[in-house]
Amino acid sequence: MAATWVRFTPATPTQPAAEVLVQVAETREKRSVLATEIIKGVMLPQFAILPLAVLLVWLALARGIKPLSELEERIRARPPDDLSPLDDKTVPLEVAPLVSSVNDLLLRLQESVATQKRFLADAAHQLKTPLAGLRMQADLAQREGTSTEELKLSLQQIGRASIRATHTVNQLLALARAESSGTAFTAGQPCDLARLTMEVVREAVPRALEKRIDLGYDGLAPGATRVALQGHPTLLKEMIRNLVDNAIAYTPSTAAQPGVITARVLADAFGGVALVQVEDSGPGIPEAERERVFQPFYRALGTGVDGSGLGLPIVREIARLHGAQVELEDAQPGRQPPGARFTVRFTQTPQPG
Repeated sequence: MAATWVRFTPATPTQPAAEVLVQVAETREKRSVLATEIIKGVMLPQFAILPLAVLLVWLALARGIKPLSELEERIRARPPDDLSPLDDKTVPLEVAPLVSSVNDLLLRLQESVATQKRFLADAAHQLKTPLAGLRMQADLAQREGTSTEELKLSLQQIGRASIRATHTVNQLLALARAESSGTAFTAGQPCDLARLTMEVVREAVPRALEKRIDLGYDGLAPGATRVALQGHPTLLKEMIRNLVDNAIAYTPSTAAQPGVITARVLADAFGGVALVQVEDSGPGIPEAERERVFQPFYRALGTGVDGSGLGLPIVREIARLHGAQVELEDAQPGRQPPGARFTVRFTQTPQPG
């Protein structure tokens, strides 16, 4: 109910002014009926529209993600060895970049698996030869009537074959360690290339003396900041050791004409690079074979040197991990023998020692 007072002005001045009370009211039942009508007109249609809207949204989402569901089913149905690229023509445009990235990952994984399979096959082949030699020499030593000299000869062959097998296994482990370090390689720690090289040369002196080879170091002294860089000291030392061992193995030497091997650590102040060089007076490597020697298990023919063919691949892999490049050239161009010079060029910024 609503009420208000209204002032009433008389028609003649003689009549006194008066106020009139005006009241307006309605029954509560009418208000209830109005509220009910409002609820029926607004809320009831919503109850009918909401389920229909939910159904339409569900159908739209189901249809929209259907290509993704089909893609998921195709991936789950693939055999474990199927690394072929996914079909990116049947997926929504928004998902095409994701499928393209997955295909790129599958391609790299396929190359990695193929490399591992080839590596394992080559490794098995390389180990088969010394193991077969061990078995053959053991059979010869067990024959009846074998003389003492023949037995000693068989034992010597067994010793050489075991050394070769051990060397091959160690090289395989070194290469695997270098390759696995690529996924978790960090900044490392400060490494003094001069100190590492001198340590390798010092350790290789007894073997060089056995072959009458003049092995020496010529370069910057340890502690030079220009050849101190961030890296993995164990891997760097393994890299230098393989270069020196390779030079000792392939450098002929006699009392009349001893072989010469020189290890150097240099710095290019203008180019901001550090160099590790191992130079020998051996027969050198023909230009046509200079890329092949960095392939696993490849060995130059006609040298008569026992080896696993893994030393230089290890050198290149460790150099790659440290952002360095390996170069191969003649040590004395135009001369015979020309010798070989391996240069590892580190292009990373030197760190204070």
